[in-house]
Amino acid sequence: MQGYIDYKIWLPENVTVETMEGELIKQGIQDVGGLVDPCKSTYIAYACSVAYPRPVITGQTNSFNVLLACESTCQAVHKACAADLAFLNMTQILPDCNGHIPGTEQYSSGPYQFQLDNSCNAIPFRSTNTTCAIPMSECVSPFVPDLVFRTTNGQQNTDDAFCGCGCCLPCPQTNAFYKPGILDDGFFITDVLKGVSAGLALILAISYVVLPDKLQHPSNLIFFAAIATAIFGAAVAPSFGNPRRVQCAANGVTAASSYNNNMCTIQGAWLLFGAVSTTAWLSIVIVNLHLHTVWNSNWLSKRAWLSHLLGWFIPAGFAAIAVVTKSIGWNNSNMCMATQETSNVLLFIPLGVIMIPSTLLHVMTFVHIIKVTLQAENSETVSHSTLSSGRAARISHRRHVMNAIRIQWRAAVLAIVVSASVLLYWAFYLVEGAKTDMSWMSTWQLCIFTQYGDQEQCGQLFAKGHVPDFVFMMITEGLVSTTGLWVFLLFFKKTLMVEWKEYMSGWICCGGRRSRRREEDQFYVI
Repeated sequence: MQGYIDYKIWLPENVTVETMEGELIKQGIQDVGGLVDPCKSTYIAYACSVAYPRPVITGQTNSFNVLLACESTCQAVHKACAADLAFLNMTQILPDCNGHIPGTEQYSSGPYQFQLDNSCNAIPFRSTNTTCAIPMSECVSPFVPDLVFRTTNGQQNTDDAFCGCGCCLPCPQTNAFYKPGILDDGFFITDVLKGVSAGLALILAISYVVLPDKLQHPSNLIFFAAIATAIFGAAVAPSFGNPRRVQCAANGVTAASSYNNNMCTIQGAWLLFGAVSTTAWLSIVIVNLHLHTVWNSNWLSKRAWLSHLLGWFIPAGFAAIAVVTKSIGWNNSNMCMATQETSNVLLFIPLGVIMIPSTLLHVMTFVHIIKVTLQAENSETVSHSTLSSGRAARISHRRHVMNAIRIQWRAAVLAIVVSASVLLYWAFYLVEGAKTDMSWMSTWQLCIFTQYGDQEQCGQLFAKGHVPDFVFMMITEGLVSTTGLWVFLLFFKKTLMVEWKEYMSGWICCGGRRSRRREEDQFYVI
């Protein structure tokens, strides 16, 4: 009980310390040594409060009150230990919180019930090495030896959150709750997709720089979106091939953060900027499509400064805030990003504010397109000579819409794909990020320590449902990893390759003469 009893104890007449120790043994205190925290420490704190009441001086001469065990301490044992003891078939040592305090039947005026919090012997929960009765001589996979524990003769842990009794759950801890290697394999595939997407988006951006008229509105919107997408995909570079380089601190146990891993900080800021910037530029494409298709307006082309503010400077501001406030760290994926506490403010709320209105606007655009398309067939069969000026104007607008669909369908498809990807990614972290209950963790540890099952079996029994779903996680990561691929497939079309040939031919035979697109097409084609 060392580390728990730091006060003078009170015992009734004819009751000795040895008597109370015997009572503790009868309650099963010796069996607690095989448990893990938080159950072990919680049970020991309860047992000490039961066995050794605390005397409190009242201020009157030779007068004191005796504080007995708390009802809340008893209830804490049930909360922390019920699953563990059920797994070990040891539920008989769970106390009866509605019954009397064990051992108080020996008191002259006993037995006594468990006491309320404002007048009881409350012993705080203490999870320390002193609760480790016997250090583990061998660590069962996926646990690894705690080198700091061994070199300090059990006085310190490498990381108190993930180590105990000479063994540590290595970083990244999430990997331990799935089939061995499955997360590494899955994330390697998504990393490759990110790298390929970044490369293809960069090729498209370079094409828009060197080819004729591609930097004019609205083509330049795709150019900027391609650059942002390339930046977003390239954020995988610091961790590619060795994700633990950014996931973990140097000790191999502690999760990476801005406080212990500079590479994590760099990647997190890079990823945060790329994600918000890509979403912003693709949303600008959606808004421009709506303005042109529905309102026949070039409003956005005259306000390029607004597009750059939304697409570059605001994302850079969020990334800067994350760096300055040290709000970057590893969560559950293979890359660093905003910490779990700040991810809503720095990432998901901005993504939602940008993408949700854009998606609704895109729906309005399609509703308008469908409406015009349904009206077009009958109206187009009527001669203009028989129409009023208003009806002729409506037919002209329908032709404009149909022409916009013919020319800008790629932007429409891209908007649909990216909207779905971002919203699904957002929903995944809102749903899966809400899984913060860790009460299952100690039972999972017991499953591993007692070798009841291997890592995969224990994960299926106790971790499943409490950690992110693997399939859902891979789908969301895969979709956001292919953004650059979609941009490339949709906009690096056959006509662009023809323009490349014409451009190169112009440089070879005509000293770099660049062909020009017809003036009336410059506003529409992207």
